[in-house]
Amino acid sequence: MNETDDVMSNATLFNEQHIQSRLNLIRKCVAQPIPKQPWDDNTPALVPFHDDPDDSDNSFGDNNRGGGGIIIGGARHAADIPLLKSMNVTAVLNCASGGIARLPVDELKECGIRYAFTNCRQDSYTYPILHEKKKVTKRQNNLQRMIEGQTDSEERIICSQHIEVSNSLFADVRRQNSVRDGNQPLGNVLFFCVAGQNRSAALAAATMMLHGKSLEDVLRHCARQRPFVLENVGFQRQLVELEVILNKLKERDATQLLRDQFNSHWKLLHHASSASQQSKRVRMMDEDEDDKKLMSITDRPQESFLHSSSEHDVLLGEKVEIELLIPGLCTMEVRIPKECSIPTVKKYLVQHANDNLLRHDQHPAKVAKSWVVLAMFGKDDMFDIPLEVEAVEMKIQLKRMKSMFGLTAKLKDGEPHITWNERCRFALVIFSVLRIPKVPSSDSVSSGSLKMEINIDATENNIDPSMHPDQIPWTFVHKERPNAPATLLENTLRGTHLRGWDFVTGEAHGSKEPIVFSFAEDYHDRRAFMMVSRSSNALQQFHAPGEGDILGMGENAIVHRVQLSSTQADGGHRDENWTRVNVGLKNEKPADNHSSNKRREADWDAAVKRPFSLGKMLVFLQNSSEAGLAKRLRLANLLNSDKRVLYFYGLGLGLSTNAYNQNQYKFELMLLSKYEEEFSSYTMRCFMDEYQTVESSVTNEDRRLAIHKMQSEFSITSVKVFLVSLLNAFRDLTLMGVQAFDFNHLNNVLVSRDYQSVRLIDIDGNSQGSIDYPSLEESFANGNKSPGRVLPKHPPMKPCLDVDLNILLPSVMEQLILGKGRGRSFVSNTRSDIWRAKEEDGKAMIRKILMENFFRGMENQETEGELNNKVQIHVTKVAEWFYALLKKKSPWTNWTHDIYDAMRCIDHLPIS
Repeated sequence: MNETDDVMSNATLFNEQHIQSRLNLIRKCVAQPIPKQPWDDNTPALVPFHDDPDDSDNSFGDNNRGGGGIIIGGARHAADIPLLKSMNVTAVLNCASGGIARLPVDELKECGIRYAFTNCRQDSYTYPILHEKKKVTKRQNNLQRMIEGQTDSEERIICSQHIEVSNSLFADVRRQNSVRDGNQPLGNVLFFCVAGQNRSAALAAATMMLHGKSLEDVLRHCARQRPFVLENVGFQRQLVELEVILNKLKERDATQLLRDQFNSHWKLLHHASSASQQSKRVRMMDEDEDDKKLMSITDRPQESFLHSSSEHDVLLGEKVEIELLIPGLCTMEVRIPKECSIPTVKKYLVQHANDNLLRHDQHPAKVAKSWVVLAMFGKDDMFDIPLEVEAVEMKIQLKRMKSMFGLTAKLKDGEPHITWNERCRFALVIFSVLRIPKVPSSDSVSSGSLKMEINIDATENNIDPSMHPDQIPWTFVHKERPNAPATLLENTLRGTHLRGWDFVTGEAHGSKEPIVFSFAEDYHDRRAFMMVSRSSNALQQFHAPGEGDILGMGENAIVHRVQLSSTQADGGHRDENWTRVNVGLKNEKPADNHSSNKRREADWDAAVKRPFSLGKMLVFLQNSSEAGLAKRLRLANLLNSDKRVLYFYGLGLGLSTNAYNQNQYKFELMLLSKYEEEFSSYTMRCFMDEYQTVESSVTNEDRRLAIHKMQSEFSITSVKVFLVSLLNAFRDLTLMGVQAFDFNHLNNVLVSRDYQSVRLIDIDGNSQGSIDYPSLEESFANGNKSPGRVLPKHPPMKPCLDVDLNILLPSVMEQLILGKGRGRSFVSNTRSDIWRAKEEDGKAMIRKILMENFFRGMENQETEGELNNKVQIHVTKVAEWFYALLKKKSPWTNWTHDIYDAMRCIDHLPIS
């Protein structure tokens, strides 16, 4: 009989009836509903390696009873040093998707507690946390087939890197326990993820099974202390499969062929049984410098591989390994040059995401539009800076990186190069992708083929993907599980709070509450963009449209009102509204009244403008369009000292979910401006409508009284003040170098509640014609440019605003003078009558309307009193002025040609 016939197939090995029986056991003991939120998780679960038969409640009161095992907990437990000491923890293993930002690693080291991690990227049903099935090439017995290059493959179950790391760490802890002093308590190791529910529990149970504990024994301890663990049904099945494999390998008649078939499991068993060597795959924070570099290499090479050149670069100090978060997907480790420019770092990160994730998706793609955001271990994860000139100028980025994180830069080849370190945490936020042809299946690639180094200079057709016309929005799918709240937050994000950064200072802000917007694939479906969810640690809840504090909606975007707060390095900005995810769980520093008041002063309301589609978002980000212009206006804020133009703050980054498929998410860039109650969402169109409303047509009594009050108090002087404010705002745009404004869209002008001033919004939203001033980035070298490097030259341009005053401004003037409380049709008809009438008759008509509109109660008086005479003189002057303006007679023949002619004309409006 051929020896390959003895190899067990997976179907033969795993009896489904037995599998289901063991799964039922797990679900009977654990996988219970998690305690209702909010919940203070103060009790991790100890699974002792040495059981004390008298220890019925598994108390930690006597440190010599039981112990020497694994503690299952969450990130909050790993950050609680006194708790770790009380539980005799000598090592901790981070089973989360990357590092916990505010984990006290230095304090752990001082207390003699090792810190290790294995990057379990996802808490999903399909994630191979313990093992995965892979196609491997069979040994060839047929010489002819070997000569012809024909190969046969079979499916093997291969252990994951995670269980190798956990097994090695626990074996080392056991070895230390074996040589301890007899009076010393047995040391424990803490396995933790974010919630302490699935990833840490699965690895803990698997590790204990490798070291001889039964699955029932592990479940018994978990059921008593932490019954909600192992909710993930995929992890449950992998545990049962592992149990079957280990039992087979432990049988007396286990053949060598069986051990070869499950070679990775057999090695782990052998390692566990010896418990005498320390694995070099564990990343330790307390080793010598050379060892630390070696330990930081966490990518798992195939056993037959030699060290790659990238690994040697790390050992030589030429590269550094950093953490990369792909929000919506996972966390990864990437090796980047220790000294390089920001664009170079982004190329490495994008290439890594393309090669290891997007190209292997069901619909292969590569990154098109993306942002890189930098944070740092030891700081709050929302204390960060975007490394994008669209958000913050390069000079500000460099200054912030030095002040926030101590990263220094030096000029090399005319470009700043930053010295990065292993504490850097990068997030690559993907907004759009380009579809690409499918890559060959890994099954068709020989297992002996070497992995190629990343070629960051390789481009396709030399086209910048972020400018490619065929890019599409990038979305990711996530489905919340009933017994695993906040799995979206724990696995793929740092939080659902809206983020924002100041154009000028680079200061980071976040929304006071979690906020997820809604969207639809059809951007004409405006109703689908109106909903907002503020759910934290749970499935997003969208109840009704309009709950997102909507300030307005136009053809291209919707504007929400969101309260923002400045973020701090120590997490002091967090209160009960902030999601506790990837942070150190509680702020040890008590908040005093002064700091609390200071934080409140830093809070402010933002008007958040969200474009409806990817195309509109990409357009408004361009340097010549709205976001680029907004940044220049903030950088030159003295030109807008009177705030007649909307005060732009910066760009924001938010999460939205499909209104019709709430498991589908995407990221959006948004424009942030200051919200002021004085202006609110009261547009010039609303004002003009109310100003001309016929009072008797209003049925709502409160609204009727409000309109009556506004119309009765609006005088000729109010008309002039309003028009002067409007034209001054146009002049301010001219001084700022803005060349285009859509005045025909009256919703682009906000009116104050006292009707004394206006504010312009949606500046140059059609991406046309603003002056392209030199950016601060070009002045980084302080005038020192490298040989051969030519800085762009900008020819002087005469400030000129392209705004159509010829049609709308006369119409506004007519409505203000003639239409108060009379309706649009009256204005139109009266204007026609004046045009057809003789000059004296036309002026008489104007005088009569002015008396009725602005001097009500005096129009029918026949007395020759002093007051009446003054009113008549004033009305006559206004009528003369308005008639010349309406018919464009001297001296106002050209009053609508440009802003300054219009300002001179309005300046001559007589007021009493």
